[in-house]
Amino acid sequence: MNLSLNSFNFGQSNRRLTEDRRTGLTPVLSKYTLSGQRKGRRRMGDPSQIYVDQYNYKLLLIVCAILLLCVADGYFTIFNVFCLNIPEFNPFMAYLLNKSLSGFFLVKYVLTSSGLIFLCIRINFKLVRPAIFVILGLYLFILCSHLYIFSSLSHL
Repeated sequence: MNLSLNSFNFGQSNRRLTEDRRTGLTPVLSKYTLSGQRKGRRRMGDPSQIYVDQYNYKLLLIVCAILLLCVADGYFTIFNVFCLNIPEFNPFMAYLLNKSLSGFFLVKYVLTSSGLIFLCIRINFKLVRPAIFVILGLYLFILCSHLYIFSSLSHL
């Protein structure tokens, strides 16, 4: 005989008059996006790839580091292109460098920050965390290559 607490009715009827409101997924943007309390999934049965309202401070530090490295890359790129005559390999950025330095910085920063916002909103989705660390690693590699070029100037 299979007995469980769910099979007994202790004088309480099912008081739900409507369907369970939790059947749908959390929307990307909602009225709780800036004021909500969701930090992660609440129940073990919830999907692991959900949108959250509050983010980890470590993510903020990584995003700030990437943005700082983006700005440093922009300054070093301008120095390398205009002072050392090293060509910019990205044709779109080379075009922007020839048109306007402020336009170059604006486009570089807006593209990087909007991509990071897109990834941060989806931080709990598969491959997003590794992607953010890959971006951080690529920017560190680019900064190291700029520093290597800059340090080789002292030998000239």
